[in-house]
Amino acid sequence: MSDRSALQLYVYALPEEDRAAVQLGIDDNCLKPYEDSSSGIVLGMRYQTEEVPVGSAHDLAVHLLVSAPGTAFELWQDPVFEHPGHYVAHLPGIGTYEGRCDSHGSPLVKLTEVLDTVTTAPDSPSALPEDEFTRHGPFFAALRRAQAARRP
Repeated sequence: MSDRSALQLYVYALPEEDRAAVQLGIDDNCLKPYEDSSSGIVLGMRYQTEEVPVGSAHDLAVHLLVSAPGTAFELWQDPVFEHPGHYVAHLPGIGTYEGRCDSHGSPLVKLTEVLDTVTTAPDSPSALPEDEFTRHGPFFAALRRAQAARRP
């Protein structure tokens, strides 16, 4: 028996040419809208399922990135036992972020990753150089603007 956990998806922007591919991803993963009364894809609506095989977040992300590249989305699969969850967000024209997350879809960053970004060089103009941690600032700022449209 394989490990299973919950999967969540938010779609924030959807060009018409991506609609069929996004709907296929929703259907293939048995995702249901948070509000049962909605029909079709509703922007900012949470689509969820309680149990899918571990790795489904990765598979859905690949499907959306390849088949619906103009779609802005955020998805995550909950942690299983001691293993963190899997988080992916994509904003066309800005980029994609992928990493570990908790059961609320909050990306996890290890303290060692943060500490590795600190520099003590006296001639350094900044305490945090452009690196894996700080370069995602504009991405997450844009994602927060998209998330503001979320429905309950």
